[in-house]
Amino acid sequence: MRKTNYSSFWKGTTTCLNHREKEILSYRPKDFLYGRKGPWPQPSPDHPFGESPAVLKIPLREILDWWIFVGLRYVVTLLLTPFIYIYYLFNRGLVSVSDKEFNSYLTKSMMSKFLSHQLDKSDLNHFKDYINEDETYLITDLSPVEVVDTFEGIFVSPSKTLLELRDGKYVVKCIYIDDSKEIFTPKDGEGWELAKYFVLQGAALCATLVEHPSLHFPLDSINAITKTALPKEHILFKLLYPHLRFTLQLENAVLTYKTSLLQSKWWMPYAPYPGPYDGLRELLVCGYKGMIGNKSYTGYQFYRRPRKIYSEYGDFLNLYYDTIHDFVSEVLADVKCGDRAIENWANYISPLVPNFPDGKEIFEEGNLVDTVSYFIWDVTIAHSLDHYNYGAMNIQKVPLRIRHTAPTKGMSYFSRKKLVSAVDQTKYRMSQLLFFKPTNVTCLYNTNYNFKEEKLIRMNKDFLQNLHEAERSALVKGINYMPLKDIARSIQY
Repeated sequence: MRKTNYSSFWKGTTTCLNHREKEILSYRPKDFLYGRKGPWPQPSPDHPFGESPAVLKIPLREILDWWIFVGLRYVVTLLLTPFIYIYYLFNRGLVSVSDKEFNSYLTKSMMSKFLSHQLDKSDLNHFKDYINEDETYLITDLSPVEVVDTFEGIFVSPSKTLLELRDGKYVVKCIYIDDSKEIFTPKDGEGWELAKYFVLQGAALCATLVEHPSLHFPLDSINAITKTALPKEHILFKLLYPHLRFTLQLENAVLTYKTSLLQSKWWMPYAPYPGPYDGLRELLVCGYKGMIGNKSYTGYQFYRRPRKIYSEYGDFLNLYYDTIHDFVSEVLADVKCGDRAIENWANYISPLVPNFPDGKEIFEEGNLVDTVSYFIWDVTIAHSLDHYNYGAMNIQKVPLRIRHTAPTKGMSYFSRKKLVSAVDQTKYRMSQLLFFKPTNVTCLYNTNYNFKEEKLIRMNKDFLQNLHEAERSALVKGINYMPLKDIARSIQY
């Protein structure tokens, strides 16, 4: 029997192929991180049409890596629970939030991401008696919390806050509370004071479950496909790989584990939210799919460049994006148009991530550099800053639970000490220690991309130096929202 020489067959066939096809056929399973059998996105089990694709089958080595460096910290931190509870037994309730502090939360913190010039019809109707055509306004719309079904005795209300431009700064003018269908100003005394807590509660809910998840879950598809579809020695793999560690197992734990804080069970000492699982999960859907007829929530897009944020918080984010963009532009300068590995990579991702360029678009008008820069910026700067900023907020001023009905005009005195319980605050503080405050394992400032070429190694060193220059620039401008040393290398909390 004649034996077919398949090696010769393929050699003969490739003479008819173009250079790009020869390149991709030359790769073997050993050239890939997981031998072409790595993680891959699939429809999210809980919301296949309402959430971004999920990555459920995580390689064992990544699971173990996460448990050793991240998961064990959770277990140890839980031992603090009784001490935290005792503290809040003696430090009950909320504390006063001045109008200046309230304004600062909405215009300078993570919550400034909700500021929008886009007032829709309902906004114009609510605030028609407070809007002057000659003035400039922003709105903080916290409507998504309407989907939250609260526990007994706990209350949440959608709200809209109107801000007016005065002397170059935006200042809160009035608050609309949907549950009471009334508008409050500082002249409303106790009603105004309680309304501020409801706004801050809504902002905390939307920040952690509507806005911030957009930095997490939609990018899991990019993480998984990069590990599975790009050869290990490809320049794009080397550029992205340091920013992929810990993330997939972390996301899987948040979305699917029965011990996740999203499950919001009564016995969980770290589950601080005001209602059960279903309503909380719907907040993620609001963030990803958007809200019909609401200009403040239009659904997730992979923007490729940071979207406009009307605050110094956004200025800080842009400063670091520019530094990352310059570095990525240098590293990818020699990538050939039509690189088959990148083309395949983009074609795999684009159907799964809204507005992600496909294999043709990725090589047009700087899209490759913008796309890669945005991803790195998202999982490092943008993600870390949200955690650093929110994790530092005073939970006695920014509640997640409120044990009082929505404010009404002319309401009498309310007790701040009774607005939250010691259990409420214990759960909140534990979640802050476990999940919200940054706890870095690897950091951006000392990232090694394992380049082999001297030119690329020099670029790596220059990038780290330029990060320090960006920090110095932020300090000079008075917008250094977080130290460079605290910025994580990947999504690891």
